[in-house]
Amino acid sequence: MTLQFVIEEAEKRRKSAVYYAPEEGDLPAQFDAQNVEMEYRDVPPGGPDPFVTIFDGGRFLGAVSVESLRTFLWPPIRRPYDATDLSPEYRALVELLDDTVFASLSRRQLLATTREFEDRAWRTGRGRLHVGFQSRSAFRAQRSLYRRMAAETDLDVHVYRAGDDGTDDDASDDGVAESGLTLHVGSEAEFGRHWFVVFDGGGNDGPKNALVAEQRTDETFYGVWTYDSGLVDRALAELA
Repeated sequence: MTLQFVIEEAEKRRKSAVYYAPEEGDLPAQFDAQNVEMEYRDVPPGGPDPFVTIFDGGRFLGAVSVESLRTFLWPPIRRPYDATDLSPEYRALVELLDDTVFASLSRRQLLATTREFEDRAWRTGRGRLHVGFQSRSAFRAQRSLYRRMAAETDLDVHVYRAGDDGTDDDASDDGVAESGLTLHVGSEAEFGRHWFVVFDGGGNDGPKNALVAEQRTDETFYGVWTYDSGLVDRALAELA
């Protein structure tokens, strides 16, 4: 099993933006780390407040103020189920950050995004949630949360983890369903490389999401979060 293709597909969907401001500053560099190509254009002093115009394959998505944009630079990104009724500015932000590739995130930042996706599944209350852990000890630290999600909702929770890492007392549950939670144990090659959360939306495209992150160093990860239903469906098919 591999979810690496989710990252590779998102890398192909590079968006572009034009940043208008009196000084360039650090904003373009920050978005380069998120798979967004940003061009800077000078605005004379006394002109409009700094703003960004956003494009996807040449298609104009909208214009947003830099002040609004900075609040969306790092996860968790709270994306609404339906963006059709949003203001043009907010909708452009949502579209910009769909399929966002991040170059370097810490465990703390990934955990914040994971919690947002778990909350999305919890509020939906049904469907199938897949969560990957890189070791037995990492899963054990979160096991009570997933047991509670499985017990208190109609979610079908599937947990994946890499094999033995020296701890000792959950082996008897490997591969066994318990109150809506099923544990899958695989090799280091299968589950030890990626941190992932994939939710099928409970029968609707709106709540679907996926987070896939590849560990690059002991504390940093490279990866993507996406709300694209087609890409999420491909991830779900791989997990199945």
